Amino acid sequence: EQGDGKLMLGVNVEQGRVRDTPELRLKTCLRTLVDNYGVDLLLTPSQSIVLRNIDPAHKYNVEAVLREHGVKLIHEIDAITRKSIACPSFPLCGLAMAEAERVQPQINARLNAKLREMGMANDEFVTRTTGCPNGCARPYMAEIAFVGSGPNSYQLWLGGSPNQAERTGMATSIFKMPLTDLEQTVEPIFAMWKSQRNAPDEALGDFCHRVGVDKVEEFMQSYEPGSWKTMPSPFAPTPLPAPDANVGISSELLEKLTTEATARDMDPASLLDMIVREALEG
Repeated sequence: EQGDGKLMLGVNVEQGRVRDTPELRLKTCLRTLVDNYGVDLLLTPSQSIVLRNIDPAHKYNVEAVLREHGVKLIHEIDAITRKSIACPSFPLCGLAMAEAERVQPQINARLNAKLREMGMANDEFVTRTTGCPNGCARPYMAEIAFVGSGPNSYQLWLGGSPNQAERTGMATSIFKMPLTDLEQTVEPIFAMWKSQRNAPDEALGDFCHRVGVDKVEEFMQSYEPGSWKTMPSPFAPTPLPAPDANVGISSELLEKLTTEATARDMDPASLLDMIVREALEG
């Protein structure tokens, strides 16, 4: 509700590119909404769109139009993708030194996969990628950023504010990270964040700013791949005591429950207990 009886709805526009593809017909969708329902479009600093002045009677019609054109609602999009920005870079920019817009979806997917592998699926951060140091996607404000420094290579920046305010990130000594080394570069950073943060909700950018880039790089140099398995989070959920009752679920659902629990650094029983309590108690 936008304050005057009408509704508003945010639409994520990945990398700010409004176009039609076989899977996502965003351009046609927006045209349909404007022509048929008279909505206004508000552009955001994060390259997305807010649909404004939606008549409450049209709420479900608008959602149906979005789905018909392959547009996901906000809750269906992972937080890292929602918070990411990339500049156009190749093939549109003559200053580009590395890919940005065209590889940002891949970078987001790989960052998400690494977080899930490390039991950090509930964590999120602001990330940016640019094709050169001019920084048109504001990488120097991000919690973690990749700034093009040559073909398929990037500078690594850390420590911007999750609120995109009050400070910029800090350059690391990593000046030419090959994109193929993304996972091995971020794994020690994530491991240090997970095991040494001072609160369960301390953001990645706040953590890196607090400890400093020098300490992060010192940790990275001494880190052995896979060591995160022996570095528990001080804020990991406490496992439930031995259950005093059993609930039958299908083996397929149990497998999915186990996978999702591991991705969140939880045991399956604790995750199931949380899901049921939230469903029943709100």
